[in-house]
Amino acid sequence: MRIKRIGFIGLGAMGLPMAKNLLSKEFELHVIAHRNRQPVEELRALGATEHSSLTDIFALCDCIISILPTDKEMESVLLNEQALEVINPDSVLIEMTSGSPEMMKKVHAIYQKKGIPVLDGPVSGGTVGAENGTLTVMAAGDKEVLEKTRPVLDAMAKNIYLVGSVGAGKAIKAINQMLAAVHMVASAEAVALAEKLEINMDSLKEVVGSSSGASWMLANKMDSLVNRDFTPGFKLNLMKKDVTIAVKEGQDKQLPLANYVLELFEEASAELGEKDFSAVGKSSLSS
Repeated sequence: MRIKRIGFIGLGAMGLPMAKNLLSKEFELHVIAHRNRQPVEELRALGATEHSSLTDIFALCDCIISILPTDKEMESVLLNEQALEVINPDSVLIEMTSGSPEMMKKVHAIYQKKGIPVLDGPVSGGTVGAENGTLTVMAAGDKEVLEKTRPVLDAMAKNIYLVGSVGAGKAIKAINQMLAAVHMVASAEAVALAEKLEINMDSLKEVVGSSSGASWMLANKMDSLVNRDFTPGFKLNLMKKDVTIAVKEGQDKQLPLANYVLELFEEASAELGEKDFSAVGKSSLSS
């Protein structure tokens, strides 16, 4: 059965453009407002249907997509007892939060008991990828569930990888975020050094981009670093949360770089937590 009615939960910087792409592919989108009504109003203007309660969405939709801030919201929303009591028995859950493998497995176990298939599918690609529909999905779960949901994922993503059983998606996302955070700090230091040495930034981007020091972060965040423009895309507090997950998962390993970078994000979060995560490099650029 083709998925038609999608309930989308989590209309933040990533979720809103992802939801817009689903509407552009003519899926029937159902949403609920949280604190900020603006995303709901934007989607309503494009044809989405707003509901007043979570239970309405769970009962009606044949696919639930969630992309939430943390494990706490995953638990409170996806394990809401009233919603689970009325969930459409023919529905499927695509869980795209950058959460912990442990919470993902907990959600999966409860949905399994109800016979609801689950795809663990966090994404990478930033707000630009979300807007352009070119995200990477780290899909984990049964191959049959991936194939059932592939048309939905294709509306939001360019690269879709089946990486293992439920929980593996969240694990790979944590590793990706750990690397991204390390690369972000390194990129900020590279820009700071280039400024001190009076290097032309366009030349730096072009040459390093074709050399062994090439970095997605340097290529995509250099302009914001040079201009000290930390307008939030993916917020620093969210990256801090993701690196915390990685460090916690690897607490019995020697991860000196990850631990050091986490300290930098923790130090920056009080002042810059709501700014773009590239603001972690502000201190290097100021010194």
